[in-house]
Amino acid sequence: MRRGPGSLHRSLKSIEFLATRDRRAVLETVLAPEPPAVSLRARIGLIYRFVRATNAVRGYHTLTEMLRISNAILARTGRSPVILEAGCGYGASTAKLSLATRLAGGSLIACDSFVGIPENDEKHELLDGRKTEFRAGAFKGRLTSVLRTVERWGAPEVCRFEKGWFADVLPRLEGPFDVVVLDVDLAESTRTCLREIWPRLRSGGVLFSLDGQLRATHEILGDPGFWREEVGAEPPPMEGLGQSKLLTLTKA
Repeated sequence: MRRGPGSLHRSLKSIEFLATRDRRAVLETVLAPEPPAVSLRARIGLIYRFVRATNAVRGYHTLTEMLRISNAILARTGRSPVILEAGCGYGASTAKLSLATRLAGGSLIACDSFVGIPENDEKHELLDGRKTEFRAGAFKGRLTSVLRTVERWGAPEVCRFEKGWFADVLPRLEGPFDVVVLDVDLAESTRTCLREIWPRLRSGGVLFSLDGQLRATHEILGDPGFWREEVGAEPPPMEGLGQSKLLTLTKA
């Protein structure tokens, strides 16, 4: 049944207190014209569940970031989209992505070492000039713990978990992928993921990086030589390069 303007206004008011800082992304999710198969009620329910998961599990993303990624997933409803997540952390993002994936009728492959960041000697500078580094074992979410998080706050029935380092796990995965989410922190991990995943990203597919707080991520993505010599492709259209934490790459 079609909802009138009054009903829509009440629905928006009911979630306003949950997402004041992320209002634009909330409106984009609620008012998205396509696909009609994903109802207004389902979209509002998705936002509610995202907020509940955020309050329960530590994550390193914003509601806006998760909603924009979810909108790309929902836009593929009815096509049985395959979603790939590289870097699960403690499972907050995996739970949220699984909910959007279930609404879209797709499947989610979640890849992580589940023992934290590997040994590395990388030194990083954030976009605001601060220095940082990622110690071995950081962001360690054990597989059993991530599974519990997804079971409680997400949709485990659409998930498949792949344990191991990206260089070992990604080559054995089947494609093509429709939406890819990278949250991998290390520059070398970003390089590995792009080399392995981009050739198997479906035409018209989207790859998101949540590592845009690091200058190194922007330098890699903005380097035509990396794309041509290591990935074997021309640099794709990118949104947020040089400016944003959430980077969006679209495969033409």
